[in-house]
Order: sequence, then structure tokens, then C-alpha cells
Amino acid sequence: MRPAGFSLVLAALLAQGCEGGGTPTVAPTPVPNPTPTPVAGVVVGPRTGPTEITFLAAEPLPGSTITGCGKSASGCSGRVSMRFRLLSASGGPVLDAIGFLHATNNLACYRGSTGPLDLRPAVPTEIDIVFDEADAAACGIPATIANMKVVLSAPVQTDGLQEWAIRYELRP
Repeated sequence: MRPAGFSLVLAALLAQGCEGGGTPTVAPTPVPNPTPTPVAGVVVGPRTGPTEITFLAAEPLPGSTITGCGKSASGCSGRVSMRFRLLSASGGPVLDAIGFLHATNNLACYRGSTGPLDLRPAVPTEIDIVFDEADAAACGIPATIANMKVVLSAPVQTDGLQEWAIRYELRP
């Protein structure tokens, strides 16, 4: 049982707040970064490093069949582009962001990169990667792309690696 004095003090404090005698303290609420809507056909896989890498969009859409590649992977070079969001708590330099599209044989058929960029602390940065470097020795046509990886070449405070399951069918 509480002493009567405690109840009187609590009642006085509540009454003061109700009468406008004190202005409640309102702390600003940080605006969260919008969470991207999951994209059909893209499954988030393992990640490492402090920088968060989020898949945002692709052209053509994941799950598409890309035709007209000819007999070699180079025939589809540059036909897939993707957008990603990078978020680093500490910020810092990135030499480049490199994306890889791997076939079902786990070899990288296509590669694309961004070049250097600087990440600002806690500020999302969007990047585009065009997969325009084909490895014809690793990937013949027809081929099925099964997964994707983005790697940040950066110092330890801004490095990162993210993998996804994704599917594309490449046809002659």
C-alpha cells in the first residue's frame, strides 16, 4: 500500500499537466526511410558488411525471358539494368558498386559497375547498374540467370555485399 502523500503528489502533477501549467515535451520523431515494396521474383539472400544494399527495380522485370541474344552471352549484354539503394550509418567513399548475374552453373554471366561514389551518413543513395559486361565462356545461350550479387569495393566502414535469388531466361 502506498502512503497517502505519494497519491497527493501524483494527483497534483497530473492536475498541473491537465490545466496547461506545463507544456509536454515533444521530441522530434526521425522520418524513417521508406521500405521498398518487395518485388515479385526477387528473394533477399545473405548479406555482409555495414552498408545496407536494397534492390529497388529492374528493367526488364525479374522473371522475364529475354530473346534475341544470338548464340553468345554478349548478344544480351546491356539488356538488363537495375536500381539499388545504399544506406550507410557512417558514410564514406566507395570505389565502385559491382553487380553480378549468375547462371544456374553459379558462374557470373554478366557484370556491371557504377564507378566511385561517396555515401553520406544515414542518407540513402540510389545507384543504377547496367549489366553490360558478358562472360561468354561462363555463360552460353540459352541460359537461366538464377541469382544476383552486389559488392561494394570500399573501406571497412562502408563495404557491403548482398545476394538475391532472381530469375531471367536468356534465349537466342
